[in-house]
Amino acid sequence: MDGSARALLLFGALAALPFAWLVAVRLSRWARNIPTDATPARTDLVGTIGVVVTPISEHGYGEVLVRVAGQPVKLHARAAHALPMGAAVFVVEAPSHAGVVVEPFPPAATT
Repeated sequence: MDGSARALLLFGALAALPFAWLVAVRLSRWARNIPTDATPARTDLVGTIGVVVTPISEHGYGEVLVRVAGQPVKLHARAAHALPMGAAVFVVEAPSHAGVVVEPFPPAATT
């Protein structure tokens, strides 16, 4: 490689550094300011309808599958009455981010 080729290569590298820095700064600002949806909270679980995926024993625990913000979420569930796998449930309380209290859905008719 002769001297002029080296000088041209050095000039190209020095010219590319500020451009690359400018692009990196702009891209990071853009990525930092992308609007996003709010993160779902446990209060968003109350009122959702789901299905039992692991049977719930009376006053015991099982698992339910509900949809939160369009995404399926599997949670630990507790119920006052035993619920079989496949039963539809309604979330009435969310004592933690991974556990809920459910009731059968639709509710049993009282006479």
